[in-house]
Amino acid sequence: MKQLINYLLFLCIGCCFSFFYDHQLYRLLALLSAVILASISYLYTRRTWTPYAMILFALLATLQQSFLYYLPLLLYCIRRQHFSYTILLYLLPILFHLRMENLYLCSAIAIFSIFAISLRQQWEENEEIKLSFMRQRDATKELADILSNKNRHLLVQQEQEIRIAILDERNRIAREIHDHVGHLLSSALLQIGAIQAIQKEDKLKEPLQNLRDTLSQGMDNVRSSVHDLHDDALDLQVTLQRLLKDYSFCDGTLEYDVLHPLSQQTIYHILAIVKESMNNTMKHSNATKYSITVREQPAFYQLILRDNGTRHSSVPWQTRGIGLSNMQERVADMHGYLNITHTAGFQIYITLPKEDKP
Repeated sequence: MKQLINYLLFLCIGCCFSFFYDHQLYRLLALLSAVILASISYLYTRRTWTPYAMILFALLATLQQSFLYYLPLLLYCIRRQHFSYTILLYLLPILFHLRMENLYLCSAIAIFSIFAISLRQQWEENEEIKLSFMRQRDATKELADILSNKNRHLLVQQEQEIRIAILDERNRIAREIHDHVGHLLSSALLQIGAIQAIQKEDKLKEPLQNLRDTLSQGMDNVRSSVHDLHDDALDLQVTLQRLLKDYSFCDGTLEYDVLHPLSQQTIYHILAIVKESMNNTMKHSNATKYSITVREQPAFYQLILRDNGTRHSSVPWQTRGIGLSNMQERVADMHGYLNITHTAGFQIYITLPKEDKP
């Protein structure tokens, strides 16, 4: 850019020398005018006064033949939307100077002018095609991104539904084992106990006791298996989503960012705290939005419960209700920290340290 400015500077100096020492004043003036207008048209395509400058040049070409030579250049600089009135005006200098001695000159200028107009139209059409292609490409890319995001969302939702179905099936199996097998074993134990109470033969006491011990051990194994199966079926993210889905008091949102699984005890504590917080919001707040945030940090888990309610008690939270006291006790059992604020709504901030794994 600096080199171009230097070129233009020396060009202006040279033109000034020509202006003062050359008698062909109008030729130099026409050259400078054409170069300036062409440069302005090229660099500032959106200038509204550019067409008026072109019209002024056409009027000068009518009055002075030296300007006539640059009509094709100026016609090429005219944008297509200005062709309708500018071309007719640019015919005026050609017709005005059309005499027998200038017949070939005017004819050549007219031919080159038509050629310039044709090139200009072709260039603008190519630019429009290029611009249309770029817009179509951008629209296609944007549509592809949207479809990709939707597909990704559908895959995540599908995986979530599959996981929910698996967890529901585990819970169903655990309930059936507990309801049927557990009850049958309990009934068998009661029957063995009744038989032991009424029979008097010594030779049957030991077999009956062995049978009772076996049934008791089987009952304990069933209880342990059902308990483990139920614990494995308890997913914190899925359970929180269900709680928010069933929460009819206000709109609820969940932000869950946990990579490593939490212990079942931690999950039970978090669910109890969330339920207590939701009940408090429903009973004591005029909130319209409720959010749950669970984040995993390198050394701890963070639980944030907030609503946008504006109605709050002036009593310090440490002295309020059994619900908040239960929250504080649960957090203390997990060696965590609890903080409650109500500057913009009601917020509960809980930090739970990660358990040391062997």
